[in-house]
Amino acid sequence: MKKETFAIVGMHCASCKKVIEMALGEKKAVKSVNVNFSTETLLIEYDDSALNFNEIAKIVGSVGNYKLVKDDSEKTTANQKAHKKLSRKLLVVGIALIPFALMMVGMILQAFGLFEMGHAPLGMFAVGGVEINLFFVVQFVLASVILFYGGSGFYTGTFNALKSGNFNMDTLVALGTTTAWLFSSVVTFLPWVFADIQQDVFFEAAAFIVFFILLGRFFESKAKSKANDAIKKLFQLQAKEATVLKDGKEVKVSVDKLAVGDIVVVRSGEKIALDGEIIEGNASIDEAAVTGESIPIEKSVGDKVIGATVNKSGAIKFKVEKIGKDTLLSQIIKMVEEAQGTRAPIQKLADQISGIFVPIVIIIAVSGFVFWQFFATGLGISLPGNVISTSIYIATAVLIIACPCALGLATPTAVMVGTGKAARHGILIKNAESLEHAHQIDAIVFDKTGTLTEGKPVVDEIICESSADAKKWLTAAAALEHLSEHPLSEAITRKADEDSLDYLDIKTEDFKMHEGMGVSGKIDGQPLVIGNDKLMSKFKIEANKGLNERAAALNGEGKTVVSMAAGGKLIALFALFDKPKKEAKEAVRALHKKGIEVVMLTGDHKDTASFIADKLGIDRVIAEVLPTEKTEQIKKLKAEGLFVAMVGDGINDAPALAEANIGIAMGTGTDIAKEAGDMVLVHGTVDKVVEAIEISNRTLRVIKQNLVWAFGYNVIAIPVAAGVLYPFFGILLSPIIASAAMAFSSVSVVLNSLRLKRG
Repeated sequence: MKKETFAIVGMHCASCKKVIEMALGEKKAVKSVNVNFSTETLLIEYDDSALNFNEIAKIVGSVGNYKLVKDDSEKTTANQKAHKKLSRKLLVVGIALIPFALMMVGMILQAFGLFEMGHAPLGMFAVGGVEINLFFVVQFVLASVILFYGGSGFYTGTFNALKSGNFNMDTLVALGTTTAWLFSSVVTFLPWVFADIQQDVFFEAAAFIVFFILLGRFFESKAKSKANDAIKKLFQLQAKEATVLKDGKEVKVSVDKLAVGDIVVVRSGEKIALDGEIIEGNASIDEAAVTGESIPIEKSVGDKVIGATVNKSGAIKFKVEKIGKDTLLSQIIKMVEEAQGTRAPIQKLADQISGIFVPIVIIIAVSGFVFWQFFATGLGISLPGNVISTSIYIATAVLIIACPCALGLATPTAVMVGTGKAARHGILIKNAESLEHAHQIDAIVFDKTGTLTEGKPVVDEIICESSADAKKWLTAAAALEHLSEHPLSEAITRKADEDSLDYLDIKTEDFKMHEGMGVSGKIDGQPLVIGNDKLMSKFKIEANKGLNERAAALNGEGKTVVSMAAGGKLIALFALFDKPKKEAKEAVRALHKKGIEVVMLTGDHKDTASFIADKLGIDRVIAEVLPTEKTEQIKKLKAEGLFVAMVGDGINDAPALAEANIGIAMGTGTDIAKEAGDMVLVHGTVDKVVEAIEISNRTLRVIKQNLVWAFGYNVIAIPVAAGVLYPFFGILLSPIIASAAMAFSSVSVVLNSLRLKRG
């Protein structure tokens, strides 16, 4: 199965989404499909041995005037063409509408007795003995141009939808405008058909409806473009060129010409082109645009650099390690695009309603027509005009006022803006579901090392029976520990390097890692065991009262104790200390203010863990847990009825992150692709957990506001358009006002979502 995201050009309403999803969903080779109306993207998982891009594009094109494109440049070109076409239509319709606008002004002035327009201001002429109103003919010509040129898309959209057995927003507009146009055309050219009633035309209704809907789509397109600014800005972060060393000379080249292994020179004020490792010099790097970290970071030889960040001061040379789609920025862009293409659970209700919305509206419109045509006068209701014109007037208003577009836009636009805002703050939200559900968190479980603490423990003290043996046992320990990548192993190895001890030439045998406990092996035939109490118990190491008492005291001081045994006897202790992150205490306090319980999950000794927990104000400590046991601990918390988020390093904690209701991975620069979880905190600071929850809360609040507006608008507007208020208050909604309101409803939902950008 292959999972890909493609752009769709030509969608203009929420029903388009349903039509495309149904057409693709029928194919056996398609496992899942989700069309996002806001981002105009298709997220599809399919069997690429049975289906290819061209076939998918053909299916999409067969159900409407839609075009599937692979890359952003093609999408941009297609959208530009569509925008020009829409602008051209809007201009023509606007010019043709001027006489109608003047006529409306005349009618208003006439209503106030300031102008007398007359019933046939341009006069009458006879054709075959039939008197035809010249004023109506002029309106017919102008309205026909507006409807069949400006509104041509409504007819092609309706035809394609009906061809696939569906209805869409175009169906409502086409029915409403065509009804008004047909009735008016009959009154104009076949006046005897309605000779027994007062004759009037509704050409202006069809004309204004087309204009307002085109105008609404124009502004909606503009607003949606602003909502998707996050992706555009991420693309703009990329450097265009770089200074590379070739044959000892500095040469300016385009970034897309760089290859892995190239040496790039970056001076103060220049942008770092790609991901790599510094091989010479030091600099202060501003990574705010990518990681959300506002304070520049000092980096030197051996440190990693990220493409699109800025060298604020200093000069460096770095070796390129990642290019193209493998760079951190490319991964972030892909992750944000995929997140914006996912569907939030709250959207399901809106999708279900949108799916049956158009048929229901058509039924209401027909019912309204029947009632006002055949029953209203019998119930003693006085009509504003003749029966047939009133019935058509009301049916047209119902068809036009209905707007599934607002329902379709309510959730995805908020998700799009919310995920984009989060990305700018160094928070990558992988799916809309986690964005929606983050506000439900009851308990957050933090892995200790590297999450609440710096993750770079240092050897604070070496304790052995004879202090003269300290270097001897440190050398032996480093000979084994340098073969492990565990943070505690690295701390012991780093201490040996600092003391310039020669441990690399020592021959080791039978080296073995014991997950969550330590390492073992032989040096010069002597068995060595280095690790925690569990490992000592496993190897039945003989206790040493003095060292054991010292270990207990060190644990109480918040230090992690690594024991070392030789020949079955405890011979040394390494006391390591890992400082809590500076922002951790404030983050825990902020989570408590939100009513969230904070839990620490660690493999450390319970006394060490309790010391750190007390210092940070953490509620609950689960200590001495093996990596394989973390998942069970998450299950136990969930069994208590808690909605649990797990915060870990994303690699070692992957099973626990997956088990939690929401997994939050602490990102570590260019290792971002390896991270597991629903969210990734690029810079890996705990305060971003609080920020992610706040963004989730604000996004969900906006989604609910959008849905209330979209549902409320239709619940109120459709009955008003159907004339429910007319018998009591004399209120009847004009189709022209209905079309303007319909256009405004969609734009208002997008504008409300854009408020998320603030703050």
